Amino acid sequence: MLSGYVYNDENDPIPLVNIYVRQLETGTATDLEGKYFLNLVAGEYDLVFSAIGYETKNLNLIVEDDDLIKDVQLVASDLELNEIVVKAGRRDPAYEIIQKAVDHRKKFLSQIESYKCEVYVKATEVSEEEEQKKREKEEKKKKAKRKKEKDEAALEKDPFEEAERLKEEREAELSKLNMVEMQVTLNYEAPNNYKEERTAYKLYGKKHGLMVPQFSETDFNFYENLVTLEDISEVPIISPISRTAILSYKYKLEEIMEEAEQTVYKIKVIPRKKGNSTCKGYIYINEGIWNINRFDFSFYKGGLKFHDEFQLKQDYTQIEDSIWVPARQELVYATKVSKKNFKGNTLLYYTDYEKDFEFPEKFFGNEISLTTQEAYDKDSTFWSNKRPEPLTQEEQISVAFRDSVEAVHNSKEYKDSVEADYNKVTPLELLWDGVGFRKHEKKQQIFIGPLPSLVSFDIVGGFRFGPFVSYFRRWENGKTLRAFGNMNVGFKNKDLQGTFVFRRRYNPHKLADVYGQIQRSFESINPDDAIVNLANPANYILLDNLEFGHKFEIINGLYLNTKFNFQDRQSIENYDYFELFDFEENTPLSFENYEALITNIQLSYTPKQKFMTEPSRKVVLGSKFPTFTARYKRGWNKVLTSDVDFDYLEFEVKQDVILGVFGNSKYSIKTGKFVNTNELKFIDRKRFRPSDRYFFSNPLASFQVLYYDGAFLSTDDFFVEFHHIHHFNGALVNNIPLIKMLRLRAVIGGGALWMQQNDFRQGELFAGVERVFKLGVRRRLRLGVYGVLGESNFAPTQTNIKFSIDVIDTWKRDWSF
Repeated sequence: MLSGYVYNDENDPIPLVNIYVRQLETGTATDLEGKYFLNLVAGEYDLVFSAIGYETKNLNLIVEDDDLIKDVQLVASDLELNEIVVKAGRRDPAYEIIQKAVDHRKKFLSQIESYKCEVYVKATEVSEEEEQKKREKEEKKKKAKRKKEKDEAALEKDPFEEAERLKEEREAELSKLNMVEMQVTLNYEAPNNYKEERTAYKLYGKKHGLMVPQFSETDFNFYENLVTLEDISEVPIISPISRTAILSYKYKLEEIMEEAEQTVYKIKVIPRKKGNSTCKGYIYINEGIWNINRFDFSFYKGGLKFHDEFQLKQDYTQIEDSIWVPARQELVYATKVSKKNFKGNTLLYYTDYEKDFEFPEKFFGNEISLTTQEAYDKDSTFWSNKRPEPLTQEEQISVAFRDSVEAVHNSKEYKDSVEADYNKVTPLELLWDGVGFRKHEKKQQIFIGPLPSLVSFDIVGGFRFGPFVSYFRRWENGKTLRAFGNMNVGFKNKDLQGTFVFRRRYNPHKLADVYGQIQRSFESINPDDAIVNLANPANYILLDNLEFGHKFEIINGLYLNTKFNFQDRQSIENYDYFELFDFEENTPLSFENYEALITNIQLSYTPKQKFMTEPSRKVVLGSKFPTFTARYKRGWNKVLTSDVDFDYLEFEVKQDVILGVFGNSKYSIKTGKFVNTNELKFIDRKRFRPSDRYFFSNPLASFQVLYYDGAFLSTDDFFVEFHHIHHFNGALVNNIPLIKMLRLRAVIGGGALWMQQNDFRQGELFAGVERVFKLGVRRRLRLGVYGVLGESNFAPTQTNIKFSIDVIDTWKRDWSF
């Protein structure tokens, strides 16, 4: 056995020195304490000791049967050594380095209790399709120019040709580049309190495809065991320096570097198997401190919400001894649709750290972002002085062009001309788009539907004829008024019907609305009925409805919604109705016409609701806590000729729960009871959605095998209802070879219902797989197939296969279930 230490000229141990045995064509490396071990049989050996930053040393040794201890000293060198490949019998030194980083992880996870800093943000998106069009256009122009020079050399050059060419170039740049810049004062207090103050904001083009961070959701802290990437990945990412990272990753030491008197190890991170919860790339560890110097990671395509490629880079800087903080972040992302390729890049620069900053009491709360009006008023001089690096040539052209265009577009003359053009009535608008009339000074618009919209179809009366008109106005302070209505005549019954609706948002920061509706139409007794039942005229009545309501936020997360309805309910048995399908029971409900005055009061509360404040509105971001809702519905007797008399109470709890790499769950628990049924009409009973035969309806609001007659689909007594669904987001199928290549996602769930009336009990379980497809750059379609097992005390066990289709809500960035 040969062993020993390798020292430098100051007698400090040198870690990770390569030791090569020429006779054996193998070798080893020193550990992090500079010690090495070689199992050698008796004989003569030539050893080569090499390390970056030191001169290579050759040593001839005679090894006998006894253990030999041999310490070696290397001399520092200014020359960079060539890489020496070592076929070591032991595992890669990267594992020891990673273990050191793991051991020190908690220290750096909680090293800073609070800070304030400045952050510059720039997000851009480029369409490569537009870039390709530009290249093709340029090539055509060059060919045309060469032909013109050849065929018309004697002709005088067009004096406007160059100006036109520059204009076309600028328009091409403008069409393909979107960009936003922000200057943010970021405030942080451990463990997870963030508050950002946006002091400057400028948008060029559209921001829909840009990744503009909310710092409370983009804390890419890889000292955590799991790193949550909101709006980026379906599941959290396992950090390469987490406690159990060795189970998910392999490591390889790529390079040892000297940077500003600091030794840095470049380590390649390799997932042991591809999966939604792992990343690949490089992590750089500081020797001696054992913290992250920087990293460059890419993420698995199957786990990304909207992107096909996503890369995250983060650099740290030292502000005090052994204290390193983020200095630069870069997000590189791309989405491919057909021949289009959208590439995005978001840069964040952190400066002016004030460590251990003492914030005022109650500074942090549920408001995580604040933007003032002054932030939107910063001029080009401000941005020129704030940018930590210059704009690219493309960005400079786009910014200069858009600044000049913006000045023109903001002029009254230009707005008047655009308005006049928009207000012109054309044949295409009449036939397809509809006719609009705007007034830019008042920010109002009137819209009249196109000619095809004059004809509509109703389940009861068949085809109807009538116009649709809408009105919208927005004030500078964020207040809005929206109104729309239609009036139509039925071809079959020659009856006049219509609806008029208005909604006025009078306090955007309190999300306060008043709304109302006047209506005469055929309405389903159960608006949330099964799809096929909605085509049965037997489930409809004629409703005259007058409705007024008010909704506002009392305090953050606490909402009060009150609604008043006065209805005249009439049977449609005397109307001619349209039979779309051959139903066994299609006779309309027969009853004497009556009137009903009904009030609804709903109080809901979501603790710790996070939100953003902008100059003219409040943006709600959600909460990790459940939403609690209480509803009280009252039917008034002999008030305004009302013929009903009942009281109904209902309570509900619902929540989205993120379970890390195991996916996410959603559940809903609801219970209710009529406490007064003195005059409870059939229409006002509590109803449950009957199941569709093949369609998988929203499992958080319905059951999948609830096939009964009306007696078991409604109640006037106490009930308890439970729904749950869990999406594994690839956590199960990622462990199955070949299957994971299909990018399927497993889902399970179930529901239960108990009604005191008839002692009815229903339970069901379901399991299935889902697959996400692209509809566009950011639109996603999710298809699912599920097996359902249900049982009731009034029916035998039932099984069924169901199918679902869902389109993601691009505003909420989430599915309906």
